[in-house]
Amino acid sequence: MIRLENVNDVLYTGRVAEAQPGATISLFKLEPGGAAANRVQVRLGRISVNEVEVAAGLREGDQIILSDTSAYRDVQRIRIR
Repeated sequence: MIRLENVNDVLYTGRVAEAQPGATISLFKLEPGGAAANRVQVRLGRISVNEVEVAAGLREGDQIILSDTSAYRDVQRIRIR
């Protein structure tokens, strides 16, 4: 195993397709109860093969949709069934 860097107290999530270091992207964050999700702006930090650092826009415990939502590009809120 080669370890390039070890960082503590970092919020991270799975990597999304359009992730680039330092980019701001929009993701859908689930509302409490999970019946709907709202679009939020998320600023990314460092990126690895499978994970991405969340620099701003989300908090620990937030649930987001990582699957492809490009069909909803102009939508601000979606209902979940």
